[in-house]
Amino acid sequence: MNNESFSADLITVIETGVFKTEHVFGTQSDILGVLTLNAGKTKGTYTGTGDLSLIIEKISFWKNHYELKREGAVLASAAPRGGLSRVFIITFEGEPYALFPEKGLSRSWMLKNSQDQILCIFKPRGMFKRGAMIRILNQIPSTLLVFSYCLVSKKWQEQSGAAAA
Repeated sequence: MNNESFSADLITVIETGVFKTEHVFGTQSDILGVLTLNAGKTKGTYTGTGDLSLIIEKISFWKNHYELKREGAVLASAAPRGGLSRVFIITFEGEPYALFPEKGLSRSWMLKNSQDQILCIFKPRGMFKRGAMIRILNQIPSTLLVFSYCLVSKKWQEQSGAAAA
């Protein structure tokens, strides 16, 4: 899945582990790839079908700025919109995208393109299940979906940590 799009309309991500977590992306019939994140570090790797290998890393210690790399080349970057906004602005292949939480008490997040189309929605799997259900509404490159999920996963982790404190 180099620059391919996911063709399923629903992708399940199952998360396991504590200090080093694995996030397995799959449909009812196929495993699409595995994202590995180190809890203490700000770096992760994704390995997908077709020899797809990505690196996701936080590039600023103080700020929530991230990059998605493939073979050393930056494919995407993400940073908060600014101020107290919870919106991430993602630049992927020169195009802007907005990743933002749904309104209300929902923990769901949405990804929109520059034409204001919702590409996908990220929802937690359930009360006692870690991971996500990703509903794909419009065509989205697999690399952008993985990068967006990684950002959402980090935000969920921050929310859980804040709630526990």
